[in-house]
Amino acid sequence: MKHVSRTRSTAFASVLLLASALAFGACAGSDNKTEAAGGGTLTIQGDAGNPQLVENFNPLVLATELHGAQLMYEPLEIRSPIDGSFTPFLATGHTFPNPKTVVFTIRQNVTWSDGKPFTAQDVVFTYDLLKKFPALDSSGIWSQISGAKASGNKVTVTFKKPNVPFVGVLASQVIVPQHIWSTIKDPTKFTNTTPVGTGPFTLDKFAPTQYSLKKNTSYWQADKIAPDEVVMPAQSTNQSTNQLDVTSGKFDWSYNYLPDVDKTYVSRDKAHNTYWFPPGGTIGLFLNLTKAPYQNVDFRKGISAALDRDTIAQKAVNGYEKGASQSGLILPNLQKWLDPSIPNSGNITQDTSGAVADFKKAGYTQQGGKLLDSSGQQVSMTIMAPSNYSDWIAAAKEVVNELGAIGIKVTLDTPTAAQYTSATQSGNFDAAFGGYGGTGDPYTDFNNTLNSAFAAPVGTPTANNFERFKDPKVDAALNALAGATGQARQQKAVHQLENIMYDQVPVVLMYYGGSWGLFSTKNFTGWPSQSDAYALPTSYNDELLEVVTHLQRAS
Repeated sequence: MKHVSRTRSTAFASVLLLASALAFGACAGSDNKTEAAGGGTLTIQGDAGNPQLVENFNPLVLATELHGAQLMYEPLEIRSPIDGSFTPFLATGHTFPNPKTVVFTIRQNVTWSDGKPFTAQDVVFTYDLLKKFPALDSSGIWSQISGAKASGNKVTVTFKKPNVPFVGVLASQVIVPQHIWSTIKDPTKFTNTTPVGTGPFTLDKFAPTQYSLKKNTSYWQADKIAPDEVVMPAQSTNQSTNQLDVTSGKFDWSYNYLPDVDKTYVSRDKAHNTYWFPPGGTIGLFLNLTKAPYQNVDFRKGISAALDRDTIAQKAVNGYEKGASQSGLILPNLQKWLDPSIPNSGNITQDTSGAVADFKKAGYTQQGGKLLDSSGQQVSMTIMAPSNYSDWIAAAKEVVNELGAIGIKVTLDTPTAAQYTSATQSGNFDAAFGGYGGTGDPYTDFNNTLNSAFAAPVGTPTANNFERFKDPKVDAALNALAGATGQARQQKAVHQLENIMYDQVPVVLMYYGGSWGLFSTKNFTGWPSQSDAYALPTSYNDELLEVVTHLQRAS
């Protein structure tokens, strides 16, 4: 099952190629400890280990860190992937004196878990460490900034060029203590088995089958931390086995896709089991715009009009998510950015006759149940989706059927994830399922997918814009948005980008990808929900810190 990104990078489109299956279950006995603790222990479905865990709490090495590191180390602020708002942590906020400069106000009276004071110098040291060791700079911070300096409780970061939206990446960088990390010869290989952070928890016990964290009593907002302990058992990579463990009630918090959640989970304990599956990104059909007929906008419109998005979503995720807006915004999360002039909020209703008309404008006609080109040959295409992404495969089969019904000969290719990644990055495909958006920031979502700077020649790998879209108007709007500090200018640029996404269909956006949060209220309440959407229910990234600081003991 495909899931939302677990990295701190803002590039959802990049992460879709790298994300691993995060739906893991529990090992036997973890629920016993929760019961014995009388609600003081929070048990989270967490890290995969097959079933052994490798002890690594280095918060700067995202490929190997254990999720518990995100409860021991904090960023300056967390930008919500839902609506783009900021929650302050080690910084109380930020300001922009100009579009090339951001100033963070660093929180005072914070200490590291070893008792040493946290200062603005720690922040600058962390940024400089990423520059000294580029392998740690997974978010590309130094590709965008020219320097960082501290003065009192202020940290000033200067961009190479205006890039106001990038503040979300800067703010989400976890901070490490200078007094410890300055002595580490090679932090890229540092496993950090005795972690010292500013976060709400410290490491208690570690074993290959389970580790636990204990409450940091000197935490600067310790009064907001309900659990005394967090337990993260080692999880198998066998999803079927882990789904059974989840449904048996071994966790307070799980992240797992369940096909019939009411029957398989909620019904097991109707008094306490609940779930929230909000959209965490958009699944789109990326058409290779370097090839005919996909570079023809009318052909792309025909593909878009031919698809029944809600049916595709039903096939993919049992209807937990709906068809996506072609505006490029996750709605209603980003409703405040929507251009009201876009018809039906950008939602495209299947229109077979309209699709045939669009294809005709592109030079293709429907005859005898087949869509033919000018030479009388049937249009054919191959759609690619990685074999282990079960929801994408289910959706792709429906897309094959719907495009086949309009006369296109469609083949489904299901390579391994590695083969899929290589093909999409190098541009060797006709059409491919992929992830779009989900950062909470319109600039980042549009930039990653549409910026011509990413449109490398076919055969040259690129991190984003796999369809290789190019439009000077898009680049101009992105530049305007990057340099805008005022709401009016930001809104104008976002509206321009929405209309290009809607009118030119550079990516056919199909349905929203879910975030699969499962919760028990037996021991803790305050979980995120539709009525209290303060965070996504993802237990493997920054949202872990957001959620844990909101929980309350069950009465």
